Amino acid sequence: MGRLAGNIGTKLRTLLSFPRFASDKQQASSLFFLFIVLTLFCSNIYPSLLTGFDHAALEEKYMNHIADPDNFQWFLSDNDLYAYAGWRYVTGASPDDINLEHPPLAKYLIGISEVLFNNPNVIGAAFGVLSLIILYELSKRLLGHSLFALVPVYMLSLERIFIGISSASMLDIYLVLFLLLSIYCFSGGDSDAKLLAGAIALGLASACKLIAVLAVPSLILPVITRRRRKAWKFIVQVMLAAALVYCLCYARFFMDGRSVEDFLEMQCRMVSMQYGMRCGRSYAPGRLVLTLLTGIIGPETRNLIYVDEAAKEIITIVTRHGLSIATEFNLLTWPVCFSAAVLSTFHAIKRRNTELLQSCAYFFSFLVPLSFAQSFVWYLLPVLPIGFLLLTTNLKKIVKESNGRLSSILMFIYMGALLLWLRFLILPSFIEL
Repeated sequence: MGRLAGNIGTKLRTLLSFPRFASDKQQASSLFFLFIVLTLFCSNIYPSLLTGFDHAALEEKYMNHIADPDNFQWFLSDNDLYAYAGWRYVTGASPDDINLEHPPLAKYLIGISEVLFNNPNVIGAAFGVLSLIILYELSKRLLGHSLFALVPVYMLSLERIFIGISSASMLDIYLVLFLLLSIYCFSGGDSDAKLLAGAIALGLASACKLIAVLAVPSLILPVITRRRRKAWKFIVQVMLAAALVYCLCYARFFMDGRSVEDFLEMQCRMVSMQYGMRCGRSYAPGRLVLTLLTGIIGPETRNLIYVDEAAKEIITIVTRHGLSIATEFNLLTWPVCFSAAVLSTFHAIKRRNTELLQSCAYFFSFLVPLSFAQSFVWYLLPVLPIGFLLLTTNLKKIVKESNGRLSSILMFIYMGALLLWLRFLILPSFIEL
C-alpha cells in the first residue's frame, strides 16, 4: 500500500512539475491573446456584415454597364462584379457565362454567402479569421515559441489591405487562406497525407485566382530536400492532384455538356486575357517593390473638372501632376518585412533551414514576377503574411541576443505603435509635385 501511494505521489509530482505547468500556462496565455487579436479583427470587419444583398439592383447595374461601359453612373467595381457573378453561378450559370477572367471557386463561395446570409461578405470574413488561425499555427512551427507566434498574426490583423479585402466580395482573401494552408501542409510534409492535403489546398487556391501557381516552386522545396531522388515522383503526384481539384471546380461547366477541348480553350482564353491585362503594355519594373518599400504606387496625373451645375457646362479643367500613394501603406511593417526577407534568406541558406528557406522563396516568388507587370496594391496581400512571419523571426533573434527587459519594452512599444497607426494615421492618396 505504501509503495502504491509512493508511485502515485511520484506521478503527481511529474504531472505538476514546474516546466509542464509553465508550458501549459504559456499555452493558455497564447490562446487568450489570440482570442483578443481575433476579437479586434472581427470588430474591424463587423460593419461589412450588416449590409444586405440586392440582386435586382446589382443586375440592373451590370446590364447597364455592359450596354454603356463609358457611363460613370453605371461603373461596376470588382467586388460588385464578383458578387453578381457569384449569384449567377449558384443560380445555375456556367463559369464561362460571366467573368471568365478568373477561375470560379471564390465566386461560388461569394454566391453561397449571398444565398445563406443575404450578404456577400460573410464567408470572406470567416476566411479572414481562419487565415489568422492558420498563420498562427504556421508561425508556431517556424518560430518554436507560441508567444512570438502571435506577433505576425497581430500584424496581419491590423493590416488595412487584409481588413479591407476580408470585408468585401473580393477573390484575394480566399486565395490567401488556401495558400497559407498549402504552405502549412507542405512545410510539415513528412507524410503522404500532408502532401495530399497541401496539393488539395494548392488546387483550391488556383481555382480562386491563377496567380496561385507562383507559389509552386516554394511549396515543392521541402519535397525536394526531404525526398531527394524520389522527389520528382511526389512532385508529379502533387501537381496531378492539384490539377484534378482545379478541374473539379468546373463541374458545372462539364455538366452543361462541354468537352475537355472546350475546357482547354477556355483556360487558354483566361490566360491570354490575364496576360493581356498584366503584361500587354510596358510597365516600369519594380513598381510593386517600390510600393512595398515606400508606399509610392507611381506617377499620376489628375484632372480636376469644375462644372457649372446650373448651366450643366464644364467651367475649367485643372491638371495636376504628382505621385499616387497607397493609403494602406504601413511604414512600421512593409519596408521592414522586405529587409527581413532578404536577411532571412541569407540565414536560411547558411543554416540549411528548409522551412525558413521555403518562406523566403514564397515571399519572393510572388513579389518578383508581379513587379514586372501591371499590379495593384492588394496584390501584396499573399506576400504580407509570410513577410510578417519573416519579420518576427528576425525580431525574435534580436530580442534573444539583446537585453531581455529593454527589448521586451521596445517590443511592446512597437506593438502599440502598430495599433495607433491603424487607428489614427491615413496617408493621402495623392501628393502633388
